[in-house]
Amino acid sequence: MKSLARETSPRPATTWHRPLRPEGAQADGPRTAQNDGDRRTRLVMREQQAARLRSNCFPELKLRNPLWDMLVALLAAKRSGSQLSMSDLCLMSDAPESTALRLIHQLREKGYADMVPDRSDRRRTRVTLTTLGEAQFDLYLDRFDLV
Repeated sequence: MKSLARETSPRPATTWHRPLRPEGAQADGPRTAQNDGDRRTRLVMREQQAARLRSNCFPELKLRNPLWDMLVALLAAKRSGSQLSMSDLCLMSDAPESTALRLIHQLREKGYADMVPDRSDRRRTRVTLTTLGEAQFDLYLDRFDLV
């Protein structure tokens, strides 16, 4: 039976270090606010795709993190200029409704999300990412881009 622990056999250095940019890839142009926003949006989409891929490859395991899924959804909504309702977030998180609602309130209490009444339907509450939440995400995405 093969061990799942990291192998200790010597390997060429190229297999241990992943390059920051694939060989032959062109360097990005000068950084502008628009390019930076587009890059971050691509990183968010990559993160969402990676989460879906993990779930699809390991269907018998619960690899999703509902709180993280909510944060990513809130950022994607903010970047696209839309807002999500609490029920939207509950459905997107793939968690029981009581857990999802508790997590939404936790995001609000920590200052990452705001809850605002829907202007057209007072029964609904919209959830948006705060400036703090967006700043923390930008910090994360900048570091994620370096990995």
